[in-house]
Amino acid sequence: DPKVLEIVRNADGIFLAGGDQSNYVNFWKGTPLNRALDEHVRAGKPIGGTSAGLAVLGAWSYGAMDGGSVVSETALKDPMSSEVTLVGDFLHMPYLQNVITDSHFGKRQRLGRLIAFVARLSKEQGRTDIAGIGVDEYTALCIDADGVGRVFTGNGGYAWLVRPQRQADDFGAGRLTFRGVPVTGIGKDSLLRLPGFQVEKPAFTRTYDVQAGRLAESGRTASLE
Repeated sequence: DPKVLEIVRNADGIFLAGGDQSNYVNFWKGTPLNRALDEHVRAGKPIGGTSAGLAVLGAWSYGAMDGGSVVSETALKDPMSSEVTLVGDFLHMPYLQNVITDSHFGKRQRLGRLIAFVARLSKEQGRTDIAGIGVDEYTALCIDADGVGRVFTGNGGYAWLVRPQRQADDFGAGRLTFRGVPVTGIGKDSLLRLPGFQVEKPAFTRTYDVQAGRLAESGRTASLE
């Protein structure tokens, strides 16, 4: 629709609403609207999103292309499952060229699935620089033009940085072993500096192990956070 494209091209800022991110991928990817959104970002104008709108802002996205929403337990047991539908080459954000994003993070216990996403992308892309960023509900991670990220939250939430900088110990269909995965909490007093992922005044630093489909904080009993 030329009118829609005109609105997007003239927008001072764009916000992507929640819903079903597979609709964004199916209807927008590779279209003139997709190119208009990228042009908006290249022009230095702000863009943001919540829920599904956040999920598509990374270089890779969990696309929910099967109509469901994969849970951590499934992704950890089989990171190659048909339910783990990862999408690339959609939107292209500065400073997020090697990041996959996720939303509703702590409330829906999505740390396990984000670690599985990062492990799969690292294997498939043959890279060790892929990171995941999850954001809690009622919380925003805002990244400025200089790549400095700050958290704003209405409930004490965090942005969660998963950055192993290596591939999983064992990865394949029906199996994932990944020991010593570092997870850093970015809180309201923290600063995230991109593209190097330095976190000043982290809210917490933890290490997690994935073994036999289970996620546990290192030195603690198994949990699915």
